[in-house]
Amino acid sequence: MGFLDNVTSAVNRGTAAAGRGADKIKLSARIGELNKQRQALAAQLGASLYEATRNDAALVSGREALYEGIARVDAEREERQRQIAAIDEQAAAAATAAAGFTCAVCGARMTGADLFCSGCGAPADRARAQAAPGPSAPSGPACASCGAPLGEGDMFCMACGAKVASAVSADAGVGEAELIENAGIGESELVEAGSGDGNAAVAPGGEGAPRGGE
Repeated sequence: MGFLDNVTSAVNRGTAAAGRGADKIKLSARIGELNKQRQALAAQLGASLYEATRNDAALVSGREALYEGIARVDAEREERQRQIAAIDEQAAAAATAAAGFTCAVCGARMTGADLFCSGCGAPADRARAQAAPGPSAPSGPACASCGAPLGEGDMFCMACGAKVASAVSADAGVGEAELIENAGIGESELVEAGSGDGNAAVAPGGEGAPRGGE
């Protein structure tokens, strides 16, 4: 046998050995998978048999330690699950309490755990659902141009700058018939005189003149 024949033979032997090694690895891996499947099936079988036989004294006899161990594990597992559920409930309650809101009735601050508003005593559902009251209308005279409240003695509206003599609304007690800016009468000359029927006239010089020939 020549040199080349020896080399070829060695290569073939190496290739065959490598193939056998690869096949062995594949087979071993498959055996491992089968063992895991068997263990899972045996566990399921054991669990089903445990449930079916745990109250059978004849079958339990001689296997008390196994049955008691399984029962003890099941009891502890249930207790741990109960503790986890309690922790989840506490976390949910804490999140609810942290999500505060403003009472829609009185504006007091409330937490999610409050049953009643500490400010007005409204129930929590009413404090959440009721729409917040709008701002109350200002009392007293108001600017006819922008609606802003006017102070006593104001000559101009502090909000829009309109003259009070031409911008006071009807609530201030001055009607359009008494506005004298277009009549050329100075504000200091205005005098309002009442007649018997409630009509009023404005005249310069501080004297009231009756209307309509009165």
